[in-house]
Amino acid sequence: MVEPGCSAPVRGAKTGRLTVSISRESLVAEQLRLLLRSSFPIFAAAATTLVALVALRGQIAAPLLYGWGATMLGWQALRYALWRRFRRVQADDGQARRWALPFTVLMTGSGLLWGVFAYGFYQVADFETRVFMLFVITAMLTGGAVSFTAFLPVYYGYVFGATLPVAAAFLWHDTGPSLLMGGMTLIYVGLLVFMARAANRGVTELIELKLEKAVLVGDLVRAKDTAEQASRIKSHFLANMSHELRTPLNAIIGFSDVIRRQLFGPVGDTRYHDYVGDINRSGHHLLRLVNDILDISKLEAGAMEVADDLVDVGQLVTECARFIRTQAAAAGVGVALDLPPALPALRADELRFKQVILNLLTNAVNFSQRGGTVAVTARLAGDGGMVLVVRDDGIGMTEDEIVIALQPFRQIESATTRRHAGTGLGLPLAKSLVERHGGTLWIDSRRGRGTTVTVSLPAERVVTRPAAADLAQAAG
Repeated sequence: MVEPGCSAPVRGAKTGRLTVSISRESLVAEQLRLLLRSSFPIFAAAATTLVALVALRGQIAAPLLYGWGATMLGWQALRYALWRRFRRVQADDGQARRWALPFTVLMTGSGLLWGVFAYGFYQVADFETRVFMLFVITAMLTGGAVSFTAFLPVYYGYVFGATLPVAAAFLWHDTGPSLLMGGMTLIYVGLLVFMARAANRGVTELIELKLEKAVLVGDLVRAKDTAEQASRIKSHFLANMSHELRTPLNAIIGFSDVIRRQLFGPVGDTRYHDYVGDINRSGHHLLRLVNDILDISKLEAGAMEVADDLVDVGQLVTECARFIRTQAAAAGVGVALDLPPALPALRADELRFKQVILNLLTNAVNFSQRGGTVAVTARLAGDGGMVLVVRDDGIGMTEDEIVIALQPFRQIESATTRRHAGTGLGLPLAKSLVERHGGTLWIDSRRGRGTTVTVSLPAERVVTRPAAADLAQAAG
């Protein structure tokens, strides 16, 4: 805890495993804001002064009584004026702290005026009036203990200003009862100071917690903004690089295709024909990679738009399976389809949905063992949505590996999986595209027992056959 008067400019507060620095300027400013959060103590002091003037009228000489009352009310008016000015500048810690000395002086003066009031104890002969005066000064000290302990210099000035004149008056009379009252007053002051310090420690700890929270929240917001900016820069860079790479790749693919087909005459040696085929296949592979990177960057930037086509799911899955069968046959993996004949159509981006199915099929074939089977099923869900399932009996994944597999550019590092080419974009891209259509993709897998990928699309994207016919007719 940092108490007022501490010379250390900065405090290090530990929050869990973090250390947060809190300047004394901020701490004092927050203590002053808490001290001056309300004008009620000012109006309470003014109201008590008016009650005292009425109660003591005729008991104390009028010049003394009304002179004290006018001074006290004027003093409270000055407190109120400065309180209003402080409320207008309290947002800035540097400005707020400059008010510490003026308010300490003001509250010391206010305490002294209450001390002068109590000093009139011996000016009154009536016992009940004396009791009233002691009650007033005790009430004001108690109220100060509640209102002013947030900032100890103010509290000390107020309490010592109010009690020391009283104690001096009791001790000055040098009688047994007066000396006893003076001693009790000093003991009472000691108790007030002890309780005020304890209360101030609690209040200061709460203020420190508040400031620590504000610092941590600010750091988190700045870190979030920095991360988002870095993500935008990365996505922008990937998008630009993808476009820059596409142009030469298309040229490589186009010219190699012309040579491979020998459109302008025979190439000659058959080895040239083989080399051109390798160039063409490599170009197509790189273009698919660039397209995937571009799609990922668009999805992360929220810039990808999806069309609202009418998609025949059964036909699309069949086409994708036919496309992947050559690769599957080379790997010794079978592809089995289980598609109901009356499967409804979908409202989706046909190109993107085809991309999802091809990515899932390619992954399933790549990570299946020779002699295995990749099974594709589709059905309507109970809520009217559509469910597409791609299941393989390959090497499978653990739960931790599933998390990695769904992150862009991440691959499961093991001797088995590293045998397969890939960039780690297939599953993340498929998941993002499904979610872009309002659906979900989740993976159920066990190491050595295969993997099941389930794609679920909402009911609002399912189109019944009559509705599909109407849409097709309208489109025609």
